[in-house]
Amino acid sequence: MLKAGVLSDGDLSVSDNGSVQGSVASPVLANIFAHYAIDIWIRDMVSPAVKGNIQMVRYADDLVILVNKNDASRVMVALKKRLERFSLILNEDKTKTVSFSRNDMKKGIEQGTFKFLGFLFYIGKSKKSKLIIKIKTYNKTFKNKINEITIWCRENRNKYRLAFLWKTFQSKIRGHINYYGVSHNFRSVKIFVDKATRIFFKWINRRSQKRSYEWDKFDLFMKAFPLPKAEIVHRLF
Repeated sequence: MLKAGVLSDGDLSVSDNGSVQGSVASPVLANIFAHYAIDIWIRDMVSPAVKGNIQMVRYADDLVILVNKNDASRVMVALKKRLERFSLILNEDKTKTVSFSRNDMKKGIEQGTFKFLGFLFYIGKSKKSKLIIKIKTYNKTFKNKINEITIWCRENRNKYRLAFLWKTFQSKIRGHINYYGVSHNFRSVKIFVDKATRIFFKWINRRSQKRSYEWDKFDLFMKAFPLPKAEIVHRLF
């Protein structure tokens, strides 16, 4: 795979450096690389050196480091130096130190938020007014997912029969629920399902000049072939 090269417009280009962009080998090698460059380093070198506890969550090249605020700046500096040793750099636009403490928030100190894997993490109040960690679909991610549904409906409405389109749409909705259906995020998932359904209805009625469905008829169709319902699939807290 590393020696295969890239074929573009009939021209083959081969490089001795790195892996081919788009190759399935790339994320595997990157994950192994990051395991030794970051994961083990955090566990064996950084953890004993900080005053408080430290935890890290990493998915591919996205990571969140949870550390005492007094150690945060030291860890940030050390991480940059560590990555430089492996010819890697932090994305300054996406890297930041966030104050995230329920105790500080109780004292009236405003706390930050952070985005990770399509979710926004923030501190909010429970139904009993207790400060808890909450998660919801990140606004930009939500808009992008809605836009993807719109593009798919528009581009495929005349390519396939309704039965196939609806079955595929059901799968897309199920996938969204299975990923974003986490604690405290039910409302966002429910809104997505409702909006996506309206978008499907809109574009299915543009398959021809004649309107295919009125909403009442479409509602009966959905009752006969129901969509997956919005739900909390993963209870994290």
